[in-house]
Amino acid sequence: MRDKHSRRLVAAAVVAGATLISSPLAQAEGTPFWGGWYKITFHTDQKSGSSIAATQQETPYTAWYKITTACSGGKCVASVIDGPTPKDNVVQSVTFDWTGSTWSRSNSWSWDCLRPDGTTTLDPANSVTTYTPQSDGSLAGTFTTTIEDGACQGTVTIPVTAVAGQPN
Repeated sequence: MRDKHSRRLVAAAVVAGATLISSPLAQAEGTPFWGGWYKITFHTDQKSGSSIAATQQETPYTAWYKITTACSGGKCVASVIDGPTPKDNVVQSVTFDWTGSTWSRSNSWSWDCLRPDGTTTLDPANSVTTYTPQSDGSLAGTFTTTIEDGACQGTVTIPVTAVAGQPN
């Protein structure tokens, strides 16, 4: 049951904020580009924070996402165009803004809070997901959530990685 919950939570996280996959490759003008298929891993076994959710054991979760980048007027936005279907409690469209050194996304959503009695509630939450390009072409970052209220109130930080490839 927890494994099923973990996968749903991570899928929500990916779509909610964490889903920014792709290593910005330099184009002719030096514009960042994040495009193609990426295997994104949420390292839920390494999460930390002040929420009870941060102490609940989980298995890392991986999913494939296809990303594309559009740049205009000095601003670059990477968009998820294919991947797992988002849950109902998260935004259906996922985009990341290039900050000059990282891809970043902020959003509000509802955290699936697994309570100690085994029941689940939806708690209001705000997340910031960042992916920073690495020298090997992968991206590494964090999916950090502040759960505003409820049994899971507090923070949860989950390390994330994105590696280019092709889904099987």
